[in-house]
Amino acid sequence: MLNLGVKAGDFFFKLEGFSTYPYPLAITSLTAEGHIILKVNQAFLATFRLKSEPVAQPLEKVLGYFSFSPGLSLFPYEGAFYYSITLSLDEGRHLHILIRDRDFFKFHQWYHTDRLMSLGKLAGEISHELKNPLSGILLYAEMLKDEIPSGSKAREFVDKIIDLARRCRIISKTLLDFGKPDAEKKEWIDLNQVILKVYNFLVDYQIFREVEFEMKLEPKLPPFYASQTQMEQVMLNLFINAAEAMKGKGKIYVETKARLDRIIIVVEDTGPGIPTEILPYIFDPFFTTKEGKEGAGLGLAICANIIKQHGGTITAYNAPKGGAGFQIRLPLPTREALRSDVF
Repeated sequence: MLNLGVKAGDFFFKLEGFSTYPYPLAITSLTAEGHIILKVNQAFLATFRLKSEPVAQPLEKVLGYFSFSPGLSLFPYEGAFYYSITLSLDEGRHLHILIRDRDFFKFHQWYHTDRLMSLGKLAGEISHELKNPLSGILLYAEMLKDEIPSGSKAREFVDKIIDLARRCRIISKTLLDFGKPDAEKKEWIDLNQVILKVYNFLVDYQIFREVEFEMKLEPKLPPFYASQTQMEQVMLNLFINAAEAMKGKGKIYVETKARLDRIIIVVEDTGPGIPTEILPYIFDPFFTTKEGKEGAGLGLAICANIIKQHGGTITAYNAPKGGAGFQIRLPLPTREALRSDVF
């Protein structure tokens, strides 16, 4: 039962977005004759080709006999299949959300639009709260490093602390910039070195200890004009996703190559791959296939956003030998084209 502080049925009747909601909606009252329709939205009328609201008619009769019990169910209608998400409201009333099977995976993104809208504010608050502690950690770690002899194991540990603190700062900054124009400083960077730096950063983590990396990095890869911290974030997310998909055992293949007008980066793993039906939505914010609360569904969305800000594209596919694959294509602009940015 929904607890909205008011009667749930009345709440949905008065909800401003009810009529314009992109998927068919119906509010019904359960009786011995079935779910009697009290109200439907415009998408319901358009989807099921109805000229007027079927008020006071059983939903089962309008859409064909089917049991619209609370929960998720699948039903046929005129040669197509639809999912019914039925929620109990109050006083025997129900809210039915009806989604075509081919559109079902898109619903997850729309449902979380409110979360995406508030992400900027939330990220700003998180970034502000983390800024001072992280600065303190970095300051004291650098001071501690100066007190430790070069070449000692303890100095290596302090370097790890510094790297981790900087990574936290990058992550919070990346989240803050999500969906905004790129405010990071750009410079000419070596993408091979970015990949190797992220690899060296991750290689000692538990989930990577049984993961083999195979790298084919083009020796004369042209420099790319970009934010180094953001490109590191892209590779970090792709490597972690691959390791998690393989459950810490398998191989990650990384390749870089240059063409006349672009740089191409390929990352493939030997995991289970990506189900074909979700490939179109893999970069959608909050879309995740991880069970429970293990993933927020932002990693690949952030990757896509960063690559887009750099004028490139990222595509997902299933590798010929199995596993998931990602290809990044980055344009190689001339220095003249970047003069406004440089100066």
